[in-house]
Amino acid sequence: MTQQLNSESVTVENASEEYLGRWNRLVSTTNWEKGRIIYEWRASLEGAGALPGTYTDDAWARHVGNVSPQHTGRLRRVWERFGGQYEGYAGLYWSHFQAALDWPDAEMWLEGAVQNRWSIAQMRQQRWESMGAPADLKPQPEEVVAAELDEDVSADDDTPRAEPVPGTPSEVRDTESERAAAGFDDAPLDEAPSGEFAESSATAVAVDPNRPFEGLPAMPPDLDEAFEAVKLAILSHRMTGWDEVPQDAVLRWLEAMRCFALAPADAG
Repeated sequence: MTQQLNSESVTVENASEEYLGRWNRLVSTTNWEKGRIIYEWRASLEGAGALPGTYTDDAWARHVGNVSPQHTGRLRRVWERFGGQYEGYAGLYWSHFQAALDWPDAEMWLEGAVQNRWSIAQMRQQRWESMGAPADLKPQPEEVVAAELDEDVSADDDTPRAEPVPGTPSEVRDTESERAAAGFDDAPLDEAPSGEFAESSATAVAVDPNRPFEGLPAMPPDLDEAFEAVKLAILSHRMTGWDEVPQDAVLRWLEAMRCFALAPADAG
């Protein structure tokens, strides 16, 4: 069964590679174009003698809607620094440049990423190790915010969705259907953990909230990339005050992933 699951996983990964690459290239191209537009808008207003307060990142976010001032600033700054040269780094995504934005030696490491096909995490790790791996400069998720995320949302999403009242039949049905689709058992979400679950929960409580990832074991590249993306996404939503998604909803997804990892290999 394990061999069959591994074979299926490889098949899915190989079949998805082309489409994931196309998606990442689309997001990358879109972010470059957005950064150029913001930059030219600012330059136009500045050239026309407009007051500085009229062409800030906050002002653009208010004009356009569906994008945060933080993301507006990232788009603009990446274009300002790399807009005239990014096409010379074949194979890199916008997020590589965003990660290297404040590096004085960015060009060297971007070229290294081209030659060695480094991911963002690998590029950051390589640079840190080349500096002697000082503990106080070890790459942290907080150093790069929402690397590959496009924070724009559809205008249709502007209308708040009615949330079910906790404990009502609609909420219970939604929760049960989500868990059933993921292959979980019928245990209530608020049931007290026991055994393996209790030990995991106790470990989580003991983690230093200021350095929650310190001392964690190394992960294989696929999980390392996935965890890095999740950490950056959570950081982004924390910085915007959870205005796009409730914090509790994210915690429920993380709990569901923990349950999914603990499920037997042949469960579905």
